[in-house]
Amino acid sequence: MIPASPGKTILVAGGTGFLGSAVVRRLAERGQRVAVLSRSPESVASCFPGLDVEARGGDVTDPSSLPHALRGISALVQAVQFPGSPVEDPSRGRTFMEVDARGTANIVAACAGTAVERIVYLSGLHADPGSTRSGYLAKGMAEEAVRNGEPEHVVLRPSWVYGPGDRSLNLFARILRLLPGFFPQLGPGDQRINPVWIGDVAELTAWALASDRAPGSVIEIGGPVVYSMDAIIQTVMDRLGLRKPILHVPVPLLEAGAAVAELLPGQLLSRGALEFLLESYVANLGELRRLCPELELTPFPEALARYQPGERP
Repeated sequence: MIPASPGKTILVAGGTGFLGSAVVRRLAERGQRVAVLSRSPESVASCFPGLDVEARGGDVTDPSSLPHALRGISALVQAVQFPGSPVEDPSRGRTFMEVDARGTANIVAACAGTAVERIVYLSGLHADPGSTRSGYLAKGMAEEAVRNGEPEHVVLRPSWVYGPGDRSLNLFARILRLLPGFFPQLGPGDQRINPVWIGDVAELTAWALASDRAPGSVIEIGGPVVYSMDAIIQTVMDRLGLRKPILHVPVPLLEAGAAVAELLPGQLLSRGALEFLLESYVANLGELRRLCPELELTPFPEALARYQPGERP
């Protein structure tokens, strides 16, 4: 268990999102003083019933809102994601470049001259400032901003994160329950993924905030077993007690559908998001096991047994 530092306040940017809220709960339940940066601070209390969590108004895309939010903060977790990610909506500023790249650079710059001693950035696999894909490019640029900032830093790169409240696995589970006859798999279903339980990501983030071994490191985290996407769906079916054939939807057909969906309201799908969904995400666990051997990664079937996939939180 990671010890808390009750005398210090940790700010979680993006603390009401899927990743950030898990970090907030893990820290607060251990007695850590936690503040949440939110564009709607009045909504923070309802996200964390029973927990003593402070709300601070601010927006990483608005640099003028950040200095006040950082007052008295000793460490920062940057976990901001735009609504609807990975489907971008440029008309509303919901893009990887605006939020991940520029937003992270803004909050890192705002930390200069403050009491913030450490930044933990929740990035992702394939982050690369030389990538031709907007998501990987933006996260790579964000990592560069974190490394070049004043506070000491830790970069965490999760694989495909799942758990109550996630957008992907829970959607697949709802489709499995509702669609009779078969499951429509996106593409060939052979991409390789070691899915990681949200609780393990929150635990590693808490460790990264506290450990003397963490500063300056880039740590990938995934689950202990690599699966194909077909095997992931089959494991979810086993958890739900279902038996359905998997029907693979050809990629050209998916691309055509995504091109049409880009023209519709609601951030339903895009060709860029489709690329994310068809990508392999296998975390290299070597650095994790070297620096944080005390973290026991949760097997996928064991984690699924802790909640009902597809239920809305």
